[in-house]
Amino acid sequence: MVQPVLCRSIGASSCGGAQRLPRALADVLTDCGGEVRTGFEVDRVVCRNGRAVGVRGTDGSTLKARRAVIANVGPALLYRRLLESEQVPAQVRGKASRYRYGPGTLMLHLALDGPLPWAAGDELARFAYVHVAPYVDDLARTYAESQAGLLPVEPLLIVGQTSAVDPTRAPAGRHVVWIQVRTLPSVVRGDAAGTIRGTAWPDVVDAMTDRVLTKLERYAPGSRTRIARVTAYSPEDLEAADPNLVGGDSIAGSHHLAQNFVFRPMCGHSGYRTAIPGLYLTGASTWPGAGNNATSGRLAARRVLRDARRRVTR
Repeated sequence: MVQPVLCRSIGASSCGGAQRLPRALADVLTDCGGEVRTGFEVDRVVCRNGRAVGVRGTDGSTLKARRAVIANVGPALLYRRLLESEQVPAQVRGKASRYRYGPGTLMLHLALDGPLPWAAGDELARFAYVHVAPYVDDLARTYAESQAGLLPVEPLLIVGQTSAVDPTRAPAGRHVVWIQVRTLPSVVRGDAAGTIRGTAWPDVVDAMTDRVLTKLERYAPGSRTRIARVTAYSPEDLEAADPNLVGGDSIAGSHHLAQNFVFRPMCGHSGYRTAIPGLYLTGASTWPGAGNNATSGRLAARRVLRDARRRVTR
């Protein structure tokens, strides 16, 4: 039996799969005369005469906007970190500070010597996703425990069998699987089962990983013997890698009614415009919320073009 190695370092990245979509979109933009820059960390939206005119990078360089600045971030990050406080009305800053994020997420990436041996049947190993809850009561209890700051006894497992649908993601005979563990507390106050000690994610991530793999073993007996390596990303790791994942929330903010539909992200800010002329918001923190559907981007682009046409005709 190969013992799994727990690794919490950020740096491993895949080269296929979902990355092909943004690369394809970047190619379309390039073909239309645009330019895509990566590795350019923005620390400020530049405003002049009350209007957003560009962005400043952490290296001090600036990029000027011809029509608009479109931010794919949460409102709290936008209004409280990327804009000077005097540029934002106090009421808007207050609303942004009250923006609620959802529970955290733990991501596990598994390298396997074979497919997961699902007890329910070998055909499950061919599915892209397998959800292990298993009951609505379990989901409710897990959510309540997470919201109380407790590590849940029975976390929801979303098992993504990447190499089952894309064999090129692993060597012949091998498999890769990721497990999104939902839901978890962003700030740990204790353990609902009373067996995991510690309240800091670096201190509890290994034990929580073991709990997840133990649950997986119940539904896929023998899975542990096939694990060659495990890489764990705690909610803290996820936020460190991407500031949008506040507290490890992978859906960019709670989808409760007060932050949904015409109230997303905040009451009075549902039209993709922000409190700053020329600055727009898109992404999962805007309607229709999380999901790889591109709806918010399309609607935000329409808003920008309509506003640009109005400015030209004035």
